[in-house]
Amino acid sequence: MWRGFRHVAVFLFKNHHKMKSYNALIISLTLLVASFSNAVKAQTTYMASMGNQYVNEVFFSLTNGEVRTSPRNIWDIAFFTPAFSAGIIVNDGAGVALYTYPNSGISGWETFDTTGMASWKRLYNNTTDFEDGAFNRNALGHPDYGWGIYSMTSHDVVGDSLYLIATPDGMYRKLQIVRKISTQNKYIIRYASLDGSNEQTDTLEVTPHNTKQFMAFSFANGIVDREPAAADWDLLFTRYNTLVQNTYYPVNGVLTRKGHTVAEAHPVAPDFTDWTNLTFSPDADIIGHDWKTINMSTFQWDITDSLAYFVQKDNGSVYKVVFEAFSGSSTGTTTFTVQAISTASASSPELSGVNIYPNPAGDYIRIALNSPLSNAHAVLYDLSGRAVVQQTLGNALSGEISLDGVARGSYILRITSETGTFSRKVIAR
Repeated sequence: MWRGFRHVAVFLFKNHHKMKSYNALIISLTLLVASFSNAVKAQTTYMASMGNQYVNEVFFSLTNGEVRTSPRNIWDIAFFTPAFSAGIIVNDGAGVALYTYPNSGISGWETFDTTGMASWKRLYNNTTDFEDGAFNRNALGHPDYGWGIYSMTSHDVVGDSLYLIATPDGMYRKLQIVRKISTQNKYIIRYASLDGSNEQTDTLEVTPHNTKQFMAFSFANGIVDREPAAADWDLLFTRYNTLVQNTYYPVNGVLTRKGHTVAEAHPVAPDFTDWTNLTFSPDADIIGHDWKTINMSTFQWDITDSLAYFVQKDNGSVYKVVFEAFSGSSTGTTTFTVQAISTASASSPELSGVNIYPNPAGDYIRIALNSPLSNAHAVLYDLSGRAVVQQTLGNALSGEISLDGVARGSYILRITSETGTFSRKVIAR
């Protein structure tokens, strides 16, 4: 859904830096030998607790264990942090409800009328893709991103919709996402009580939070620190709404960070580790909630037998996750094991400020850098470590790798420079 916006955004990104007279970066691609270890390590048992009545969210690292536990109710909406994204989600797991205002576009701000609101369309996040939030569910494709329209003149996304948003504290507000200023990575939002009082316009600077997957916002407290840096976590134990028998229902489950892929293996023996022939998906909810079911005789949670998940991180490492127990609402505790199956090694620190898109990719992969790298190299590898693409690129702070002739499947794009390395799993489709 975001491809059209990003294509235009890349053009703008390149020319913006030319106008600013930044030094050009020439990315020359040479062969880099990637090192993968396929030694299966012992499994480790973990417990992730969301607390009584699931009051918390738990961010978990497959290599380091629990990273952060955050109260669920500290945020209402959140903005996907890449500059050229228009993704906005709601905290529906905490009871935040978003409705499309059906009576008019933004011209109806002053005459906002809730008569008949029981029939208004409620909007939910897409649980398969973090970037496709509730605010984006009315999108028609580029240049329409649901809450707003991409402007070829300003290169911003300009809001064209009004919303009713209800928060767990009992407050109802009218809300407009006024504008996404893409080149500055900031949002302007406007909200007020339904009678027009307490109107406020906020400018939200995303850049200070761009190491995170989302920048979270509370109508009561402004920008809040909900999550750790995206590079520090892999799994999110949380409560969210999803379709259950064609009806949206709140569930407790596990979502994977954007950029990772997951394969489900069932039924398999406890010692099964042959992940290479499994089908991996970039959907965030492959693990989801249905690895457990409520036993109506004991009113305890049963774990699906002979079920394993294989999580492939964006650097190519693969981990096996097996669930063992779920306590239910008393403590919200999930017991599970993690086993490193195949790990990608790096000899130097990971580079920051490297953006790869689209992913999954079709005909090409684009590289955008926040700042120039020194003596940078990039190679696309298949999962056996064989280099499949070596293509010289040259452009200011950006480049493009052709996927012409590359078979569909999963690959590792690895970029190295004098200051570090960057590895990201990409999917060719």
